[in-house]
Amino acid sequence: MGRIESIKKYLEENEVDAALITSAPNLFYFTNTAPLVGGYLVVTPEEETLLVPELEYEQAKEEASVSVEKFKKMDELYEYLKRFKSLAVEGTMSLSFNNTLKEKAGIKEFKLLDDVIKELRMVKSEEEIKIIEDACRLADIGVMTAIEEISEGKREREVATKVEYVMKMEGAEKPAFDTIIASGYRSALPHGVASDKRIEKGDLVVMDLGALYRHYNSDITRTIVVGSPNEKQKEIYEIVLEAQKKAVEAARPGMTAKELDSVARKIIEEYGYGDKFIHSLGHGVGLQVHEWPRVSQYDETVLKEGMVVTIEPGIYIPKFGGVRIEDTIVITKNGAKRLTKTDRELI
Repeated sequence: MGRIESIKKYLEENEVDAALITSAPNLFYFTNTAPLVGGYLVVTPEEETLLVPELEYEQAKEEASVSVEKFKKMDELYEYLKRFKSLAVEGTMSLSFNNTLKEKAGIKEFKLLDDVIKELRMVKSEEEIKIIEDACRLADIGVMTAIEEISEGKREREVATKVEYVMKMEGAEKPAFDTIIASGYRSALPHGVASDKRIEKGDLVVMDLGALYRHYNSDITRTIVVGSPNEKQKEIYEIVLEAQKKAVEAARPGMTAKELDSVARKIIEEYGYGDKFIHSLGHGVGLQVHEWPRVSQYDETVLKEGMVVTIEPGIYIPKFGGVRIEDTIVITKNGAKRLTKTDRELI
């Protein structure tokens, strides 16, 4: 069943008049275009129409896989929606827009589409996987650039700037997220976005970055030491590396996201660092850099062939430093395949 057909089936089964989709990732997913100024995909059991502001019309008409209509002001949109009494919407829709639809379009009932969209987007098509693979190739280039650029005395932000420049020159639209270059004590911050701190000899340096390519994201983390690692640095690196490798090897269809998280978590706990692994093992990657499923102790989602997730265990010791190793992987028929391929044996 096609993507929009799944929405139509939901409408019929739940006796909802229409679905309204407005978020950029979902607009692209269902129509193959994502208007910058906003668009409104209206799906009924019989048809689907993308409504866009006039300045987006020509581009949308060229790119969209559905029929496109333009409007000049929001009142025209509300007028268009007045024929519906019930709407299925995304959970990201704001309360103020919800209230406006009640008031100006006369919508009486709202239902959430999120479960339908989640089930569709979690399993990637062959074409999506190919694009994500290309985005991962760019992330590999980015992390190798970071490794080459990191040296004593250089600011974290300088390294991040070079990484993002090189990825864009190689074809990335932009970084998937703010590049993390976190050195020394800052490597213990899981989201230590590059700062003006100068990198020092002996620092652990966590490099977490990704590329956006043709609307799809990638995500990779590597950790190195500037100079020779001390015994403690080597110890936590080897533990994280073991946990990461075992989790990638264990990943397969039929296991739950929680079970996969447990593979890495138990290894880190056995070495006595369980309280230093302070986040989930990973997350889905696709049109958003963080999407479903969550590879965590709280997600019972059963993994399926075609799901793309990260495997990123870490150990973080405040005021000492941290280690994280991350790959983007795809669940295959019999296991999993790494889409990010930079060497993991960096210490």
